[in-house]
Amino acid sequence: MEFTGHFDFDGLAGAGESALTTGLMKAGEHVKEISSRLAPKETGHLAGSADVRLVSQGYVEIRYPGPYARYQEFGVYYRHGRMGNILHHDNGQSFYLTTAMLANRDKVGEIVAQSVRGEI
Repeated sequence: MEFTGHFDFDGLAGAGESALTTGLMKAGEHVKEISSRLAPKETGHLAGSADVRLVSQGYVEIRYPGPYARYQEFGVYYRHGRMGNILHHDNGQSFYLTTAMLANRDKVGEIVAQSVRGEI
């Protein structure tokens, strides 16, 4: 069998990288949406403050800013140099981001794979 013609491997590689980035951002947005639903809500600021960004090729960061985001995520009792209150969540939970990432790892893979398949 003989192939005669031109195949644009550079274009394919570029399309693959672009599709990977798009898929990772979509997957990050998915995890952000789920984790925002799980985040403790007193005023709603924590759940609404999440941000998804590409930090380097192949890596996406989901960030909850604010001094209490880590406190709420990990249920830490110590803060600001003194003992804090035991966490009590009427609406939401500790480990809101960790739970969303672990529970949705298969879905995240599907989102990224779908993006790459759609482009290539």
